[in-house]
Amino acid sequence: MAYVVLARKYRPQRFADLVGQEHVTRTLANAIAHDRVHHAYLFCGARGLGKTTAARLLAKCLVCVKGPTIDPCNECSECVAVTEGRSVDVIEIDGASNNRVEDVRNIREQVRYLPQTARRKIYIIDEVHMLTGSAFNALLKTLEEPPPHVTFIFATTEVHELPATILSRVSRFDFRRLSSAQLVGHLKSILAREGVSVEEAGLYTVARAGDGSVRDSLTLLDKVIAFASDTGKISAEEVRVVLGVPSTLAVAGLVEAVLARDATLTLRRFDEIFTSGQDLLALALELLKHLRDLTVVKLTGSRDVLLDASDQEFEQLTRQAAGVDATALSQLFDRFTRVVDALQRTRVPRLVLEMGLLDLVHTEPLMPLGDLIDRLEQISAPGPGGNSGGFAPGGSAPRGGGEASRPQRATPDFPARPPQRASAPSADIDTFLAQLKPPSSTSAPSGPPPQSASPPQPASPPPRQPDPPREAARSPAPAPPRRPEAPASAPFTPPAFSPPPNSFSPPPAPASFSPPPPAPASFSPPPAPAFAPPASAAPPASATPAAEACAVCPGTPREATGTGTIAWATLPPFTAWEEFLNRVRREEMAIFALLAEFGLLGVGEGVVRLIGSSYYREMLQKHRGQIDEALHLHMGMPFRLELIEGEAALPDAPSLRQIERQRQEALQAEVLQEARTHPQIQALLAQFEGQLKVVRPLVAPQAK
Repeated sequence: MAYVVLARKYRPQRFADLVGQEHVTRTLANAIAHDRVHHAYLFCGARGLGKTTAARLLAKCLVCVKGPTIDPCNECSECVAVTEGRSVDVIEIDGASNNRVEDVRNIREQVRYLPQTARRKIYIIDEVHMLTGSAFNALLKTLEEPPPHVTFIFATTEVHELPATILSRVSRFDFRRLSSAQLVGHLKSILAREGVSVEEAGLYTVARAGDGSVRDSLTLLDKVIAFASDTGKISAEEVRVVLGVPSTLAVAGLVEAVLARDATLTLRRFDEIFTSGQDLLALALELLKHLRDLTVVKLTGSRDVLLDASDQEFEQLTRQAAGVDATALSQLFDRFTRVVDALQRTRVPRLVLEMGLLDLVHTEPLMPLGDLIDRLEQISAPGPGGNSGGFAPGGSAPRGGGEASRPQRATPDFPARPPQRASAPSADIDTFLAQLKPPSSTSAPSGPPPQSASPPQPASPPPRQPDPPREAARSPAPAPPRRPEAPASAPFTPPAFSPPPNSFSPPPAPASFSPPPPAPASFSPPPAPAFAPPASAAPPASATPAAEACAVCPGTPREATGTGTIAWATLPPFTAWEEFLNRVRREEMAIFALLAEFGLLGVGEGVVRLIGSSYYREMLQKHRGQIDEALHLHMGMPFRLELIEGEAALPDAPSLRQIERQRQEALQAEVLQEARTHPQIQALLAQFEGQLKVVRPLVAPQAK
């Protein structure tokens, strides 16, 4: 008699024999017991999990002479016929070879006839995803309303390839992969009946190689039994040799050499594994899995979350994880993942794997984000005496807010290695950074005083004034006034005016940062921006109180920001139009979005002339009455819109969108220039060897 492989010899004959699919067997058993059997089932999942076996078991339960029953007898003529595959009423079809529309039409013709010997007629279509689109369409009507004596059972490994119209007509069951512990228990029961003994570590190796598939694991076990010279006691080493899987001890030793950052030992142990005939991709996958297991053990320390490892392997992982940090392990795992991906595409896998291991050996530990944030806060926070970051004048050691007072975070504990590049001039990077900063106003100047915008002073030193803030003393030249939205305590804001000696005495600077002293009354505001919206007439010299400049927003009349009527006659046309649009924005966003695309030609007596494309003009026509009412309400008199065909353009017919875009670009350029010249930002870039890539404003641009 021909030999029958283990996967066929021990195929389950009852639902109780199906391993690891209790969610499927229990549902089907209850459906049979309560007479709630569906007319179409879909069994999907990975290979070798028992989908076809479950379909045959369900067919037995439905056609058994003693049924329908959840426990077929396997002795009656119907059960035996199903087991031997010769039942005339249980038709098993291979979807890969019978995938044409003509095959489905034959099924449609046959389902109308009653079963010959059994209680029901059952169609089992395996690999149903191989059917063509036309075949699926031909099956839809029959699948939706089959005859009462017909049951369809589909099985597939590619459920995503099935049309949604098929999925909506079937009852779906997803078969799950088995864990290594479940597979090992199943393999032990089969080996006991076969009279074969395999070490537990070897069974775990078979289960991991089977990747959760019962059939694959039994096929590999057949191979192991055939390889062993003595089936009474098969060692774990024999299992690893026949399956081509590297030894767990060898992988652990290779990882240990990597963690020790010993390049010579790493290459020597890799060469030993390679010369033993191990598959390089299998070795890379085992090494990657070992790094993952080390991380899991380090973070959890629990046996329950690592069911794929034997007790001996878990103890080994626990000992190895005790001497390494979880952050370092995650970095190594991330780097080696790219090596595993590259192995499948390269022609020189050994070289790629060797260079990947050497890269792990020489990987520098990355600074945790929390430490970086703490470091930035330490540098930017004002220390005693107004010194940023706790540095004493003259580059002395930090005090108060130094490293000793900051809580330390756990960092990757890679062994220290000599630096590969030249170090900073000072042994302490903090002292070196303090030496790069401009001298504080509290220390005695050792060089020429900083330049300022005030006229040259006589040779004799002026009377001593109270110390201004440190940020004001270090500024080389006055800068234009900052935006109104910027906080008053923003660091390094230079004063807009340097008073002459003995003319003004600012208050003493407190220990913390305070804003620069206000400018005297004679200080004049900066010139207007490069772009000025078109104006029909300049405002009168003696402006009314309603049109006075607002102290909060220079250049914006008070009346324009109020809630009353807009003093359009005393304002530049675009200023009055923008204020009207801002009020419309708060009331009706859709109308504002349309008006913002139109260019302004002028605001006259009772007329607002706009220019825009025909597309926006057609969309605006339906809102003309609503806009005229809003103009009357906010302008204080009847107004109407006059729409002209054309395109908005700067500077003669600007639209609000164009003006806002121009303001955003100007603000972006201003913030970028400020970031490039900011001494504290430059110090941070120098310390961390960084580059200024992107700068984004924290506030929106404002009208000037």
